[in-house]
Amino acid sequence: MTPNPDRRSFLKAGGIGLAGLTLAGTGLGMSGSHDPHKRQESAATEASTQRPMVSISGKKALVLWYSQTSNTARTGRCIASILEQEGFSVTATDYRKIDPPSVSGFDLIVAGSPVYYYDVPPHFQNWLKSVPKIQDKPVAAFVTFGGEGGNQHNTACALLDLLTAKGGAPVGLSTFGNMSTFAITWSTGNIGRIMKYSHLPDTRSYTRMADFARTIAMNMREGRTSAYEKNLDYREWIKGPLSMRGTRALINRHAIDKAQCVECGICVHGCPATAIDLESGTIDAKKCVACLGCVNNCPENAMIMEFLFFKVQGFYTFKKEHNIRITEPESWFSTPNPS
Repeated sequence: MTPNPDRRSFLKAGGIGLAGLTLAGTGLGMSGSHDPHKRQESAATEASTQRPMVSISGKKALVLWYSQTSNTARTGRCIASILEQEGFSVTATDYRKIDPPSVSGFDLIVAGSPVYYYDVPPHFQNWLKSVPKIQDKPVAAFVTFGGEGGNQHNTACALLDLLTAKGGAPVGLSTFGNMSTFAITWSTGNIGRIMKYSHLPDTRSYTRMADFARTIAMNMREGRTSAYEKNLDYREWIKGPLSMRGTRALINRHAIDKAQCVECGICVHGCPATAIDLESGTIDAKKCVACLGCVNNCPENAMIMEFLFFKVQGFYTFKKEHNIRITEPESWFSTPNPS
């Protein structure tokens, strides 16, 4: 459990954290009114023949992701379903359910991630770095982001970089917007900012996912690779650990309400940092990466979190209170709706 800070350390942490959160647009800073679909358009260039691609006779595809509140998993499942329609035999899974060496056994690899403090989550980065060489095999990447987002194109580029660093030939890159699941935003009074995007994903979102999958398949069939490059974005300077530490510094309480907890283990299994001790009801503040997955996914509202002494309400509870239902084109999916 994180102890309450004294006045000096609290003000110091508050200055760092609020600066990071203002830049992050979590509800304490940035605002705007943009078409959410325009905001999620990727700046990837048209397909070109700038890199070799191995001649693929098989159609064994892997779509893997890291997902905390189902947005990225939902997008991955949609892409996987369309690839199946394109004739691929697809394995679609959370990355934690597959061994890194097995990745090399696929003919196509598609990786997806949420934007985590303007970057690919470090634990997912490390896992991808442990994957063996996939020389000249086609690879693609996608990221999901909440609300207006921030640095999503560069995050997608960084994810694709991890695959091309293993020798993969890029055949696609895209970004997809959703309602934000950064629980601190609505918990500090910015509900309107969240509800503005509560209709996402919508029909247009799923059409874009399907088009992305078909583009990957077409580029692979025609032996074309995609050129891509990062945009100039100031958030490249504050991404990852710097922004995360700012948020974590302002979490003044983080523990489990043992009286409310039913020990379902959802928080433990979802924690990427192994920071949760269910038996004692404590969270290791040094390990915690402030992903908010534990508070977001607890079905019993038993995860206690306070940010700047505001009680943080998780995504699971927020959806129920505001009657938010995320719909899917069920005929596209081979697995049930995770929402």
